Amino acid sequence: MKSIELTMEQQFKLKVLEIHIQGLNQQQAQRLLVKFVQIGMIKDNIINNYIDIQSINIQGYLPDR
Repeated sequence: MKSIELTMEQQFKLKVLEIHIQGLNQQQAQRLLVKFVQIGMIKDNIINNYIDIQSINIQGYLPDR
């Protein structure tokens, strides 16, 4: 990715989330935060596994696609 800035669509989704969060109580907001952190960790695992697979492919252990 060339830029670390948010796209217009991402900015819109963030604003919608911000509005939604304002209606939550503290316990609901805390649960939502934990869920977002969990999703971020899963995303990191997927990216790391993809990088691991690519390095194996580069070394010639996997057939070319």
